[in-house]
Amino acid sequence: MAEDRFGLHPSITRMSGDVSPRDKFPETWLWELVVLPSSGVAEKNLHLPDTITEWVGKAWCAHPQKGLGLSERATITTFTPFFLDLTLPPSVKRGEVTITLHESPEYKIIEDSTAEEQSNQRRSCLAARDKEVHTIKIAALELGEVNLTLSASVDSSYPGSCASVDGIEKSDALIKPIKVEAEGFPQEETWSKYICAEDFSDGEGALETWQLERRPNIVPDSDRGWVTVGGDLLALSLENLGSLIRMPYGCGEQNMVNFAPNIYILQYLKGTNQDTPESTEKLLKYMKAGYQRELLYRHYNGSFSAFGEADNSGSTWLTAFVLKSFADAEEFIYVDESKLNVTRTWLSSTKLDQDGCVVPVGKVFSKAMKGGLAGKQSRVPMTAYVLISLLESGIPTDAPFVLNSIKCILSDASNDPYSLALKAYALALAQHASSQQVLQELIGLATVEENLMHWDLPKGRSNALAVEAAGYAILAMMAQDPEKYTLQARKVVKWITTKRNGYGGFYSTQDTVVALQALSVYETLTHRGPLDVTLTITATDFSQSISVKEDNKLLQQLVNLPVVPTPVDVSVKGQGCTVVQAVLRYNIINPAPTDSFSVRVSAAHEPDSGCKRMLLSVCAEYLLPDGESNMAVIEVGLVSGYIPEKSDLKAAVYRDSSVKRYDVDGPKVSFYIEEFSREEICVSFAAIREVEVEQTAPASVLVYDYYQPEAFAMAVRRRRPGLSALLLSRL
Repeated sequence: MAEDRFGLHPSITRMSGDVSPRDKFPETWLWELVVLPSSGVAEKNLHLPDTITEWVGKAWCAHPQKGLGLSERATITTFTPFFLDLTLPPSVKRGEVTITLHESPEYKIIEDSTAEEQSNQRRSCLAARDKEVHTIKIAALELGEVNLTLSASVDSSYPGSCASVDGIEKSDALIKPIKVEAEGFPQEETWSKYICAEDFSDGEGALETWQLERRPNIVPDSDRGWVTVGGDLLALSLENLGSLIRMPYGCGEQNMVNFAPNIYILQYLKGTNQDTPESTEKLLKYMKAGYQRELLYRHYNGSFSAFGEADNSGSTWLTAFVLKSFADAEEFIYVDESKLNVTRTWLSSTKLDQDGCVVPVGKVFSKAMKGGLAGKQSRVPMTAYVLISLLESGIPTDAPFVLNSIKCILSDASNDPYSLALKAYALALAQHASSQQVLQELIGLATVEENLMHWDLPKGRSNALAVEAAGYAILAMMAQDPEKYTLQARKVVKWITTKRNGYGGFYSTQDTVVALQALSVYETLTHRGPLDVTLTITATDFSQSISVKEDNKLLQQLVNLPVVPTPVDVSVKGQGCTVVQAVLRYNIINPAPTDSFSVRVSAAHEPDSGCKRMLLSVCAEYLLPDGESNMAVIEVGLVSGYIPEKSDLKAAVYRDSSVKRYDVDGPKVSFYIEEFSREEICVSFAAIREVEVEQTAPASVLVYDYYQPEAFAMAVRRRRPGLSALLLSRL
């Protein structure tokens, strides 16, 4: 460079047309499979990402005769002699003030009384091989992902004593997104219905009316609503693979919700000739990733547990879940057959009591699977569950384990609907003569109203468990006699549809997997006539007609509602069946209290840290009369601009055996708790301020039962001058 210094003009009002903004900043890059020609040499032209960094890579090579080869490490550095960088937190709450650049209607720039320049510009005299940091404060006005654009160029009109910049033309621009979230706790209300032509008289049509009403106390402008329409029960699930439930996936059981549904959806699509290269590729991608991840939770003896080798032993419950899913997946992806056989042998060698009932080992995170009764009867649901897994994985119906398990199931005289549903499906798979009788007993306990069939579970059982029981009932009907039970199964399908969330899943892992398996089997085995339906959706200041036919039945058609809350009328005419769902999402400050958990939070800045280090402690206990929860989660939201101290998170898991794992997802830390009881469990860690954010919104702490998510508690930490105050609510 001819000169030692030059004038710099960072701007947020204009961007030079001569420079393309940098907007590709991946964490990893270049993960590809390349087939080499006979020469053993392959070349590819690639575009480097926009990150100013050093990339480090290796290559692996596999040959059928020569085995595995590993390359030396290779590096390449991306660099430009004049560049910008932008430091942002993962997300901010609306109205908070943070640091960034480029005018937009989505945020406003805060005037800085100390700055001589315009609020959106800064000027500098920058030396060669030097850098300078500028701070521009903005407040987010719109929710969602906002792109922040920053540009800089050499300024030939720089006022002041700086070296000549004649002939120097340097500029850079970059675009980085930041997520703007609403304050408070996210809430979702859904209204869903599976509507078939058989439900109404010819030419009469069907009319459904929903009142999309929100709870009081909502965060202003956080509410939004829409209606989706599809011609297939699984269309919404296919659309949202990877996010069927809005819960963490940090253990071996929860990971299965990203694995098992792909199997059942692909089985259905292929069984009905609706699979396409695009849908198959998508499903196989999720299936392969889920399979590889699940192997992390495998023990040396072939069993599986929620946290793998970190647990003292494998879990009978989780091993059964994994075995049936891996066996079903063999049809589509590579599954190590030798390892699968080891798992099958481990499970079929499970110890049985004198009545043939399974004596489970390892942790069972679902209380329902332990059974609600004392003594040997508490082992019946688990026995049926394991039997279902082994039969679906291909074990012969006359195997000793099968015969002993049937003996256990038939010795149980309880009429608990959940246990009956499991028993009915297990006996149907085993082709046992008593399966018809058990299924009829289950149907006799059903509640039927408005063409819907479901089972009312004892008080204290969760919504998720009711969905799971209904799913097993459908599977039992389809395994027993699809033609005979089509009408009854349809009534159960209609009820299950009403419990669906806005992502295509349900409440938790088990109910989502079982329900989607049941829906896929039902859709495959029951024949419906041609599909030609017209729906008219009417709401406040809105009306639109949607056509659903055979050629677009898997397409999820979405219409946004311009005004919420609102009444929604859905009129349907035509032939065939369609799924309609209205979704209302919003945030609230304080949900209504119940008494499942108590939660206690303390937060204070570490002395002498200059507000750069905050110490957090969360303690919770279980309050309901049954004495213990299922597996639970402590979800700690961090104040914008702070990140957790990783060593403290590891220490929290190491200190307490009931704290099994932690996950960090943006500004949120989740701790997995084996179970809560009346004895308080606490987690503590420090949070470090990485980016300065002013006027921060409240941070929240949520404690909830993973398998009964309606049981939860929360605390909100509100910012007050000079102190750390807490607003506690019990739910």
